Amino acid sequence: MAKLTVKDGGLFTTIQDIGRVGYRKYGIPVSGVMDVYSYKKANYLVGNAENDPVLECTLKGGKYQFDSDAVIALTGAVMNPSIEGSKIEMNTSVLIKKGETLDLGFAEKGCRCYLAIRGEWVIDRILGSCSTFVTGKFGGLKGSELKEDDVIVWKNKKNSFEGRVLEKTEIPYFSSKITVEFVPGPEWDMLTDHLKKQFLTTSFKVSSKSNRMGIRLETNDPLIIKMSDMKSSGVIPGIIQLPPNGLPIILMKDGQTIGGYPRIGKILEVHLSRLAQLPPNGAVKFKKVRF
Repeated sequence: MAKLTVKDGGLFTTIQDIGRVGYRKYGIPVSGVMDVYSYKKANYLVGNAENDPVLECTLKGGKYQFDSDAVIALTGAVMNPSIEGSKIEMNTSVLIKKGETLDLGFAEKGCRCYLAIRGEWVIDRILGSCSTFVTGKFGGLKGSELKEDDVIVWKNKKNSFEGRVLEKTEIPYFSSKITVEFVPGPEWDMLTDHLKKQFLTTSFKVSSKSNRMGIRLETNDPLIIKMSDMKSSGVIPGIIQLPPNGLPIILMKDGQTIGGYPRIGKILEVHLSRLAQLPPNGAVKFKKVRF
């Protein structure tokens, strides 16, 4: 068995995989990685299955001491990682030796970084997934973000492995200003024509209160609508809710399964990974699409 010890868990680091499928009817969200593209590339770089667990690190990556040699890879948000003070590259396989400490530093671009470790992670699967659901206090390590002295254990693979590197065309560019496409939701027409135009022309700011449950947006001119009594309805990641304060919320991987706010739109799935990489104070605009 090989292991690492957490010396600094960063701002918010959790164990995630592709998530839990088929349990929303019980009120359990899918959870899983926020940026699916970067996650799959990280596992590819170390030769793991694409749905194997990784560490998802938010803004500040933390420090991790390895007690054996390991092949690792970092993808996603542009960090300034180093091993024993020596800078290492992202988006490629890297060998870290026994006793060395990996310091991920801070995100320079983007919001979430993914650390893959070659091998079979020794961790319980709950409802078919290793993903941490912090609100529900289950999954990952004790249902919590990583803390100092936490230990992650894995079995090294015995087969030989040649290092891999991503092509430049495979590495996303993380902008702090993006436009995402959406389709109108069931309550889109609760907005007046004026508010629809306002929604489509406003550049919303990402709130520092955003998290894995939802991306909260801010604007100086909220979209206040007349709220009628609404029955709670099913919601999924990517749904744009409009609460009474007029500040939209985009539900993400740990978002609730039922909501009582107007669902004014649904973000196209292809844009969710881009949204996950928007840092606090980033900007997002919306473009309506029709099918």
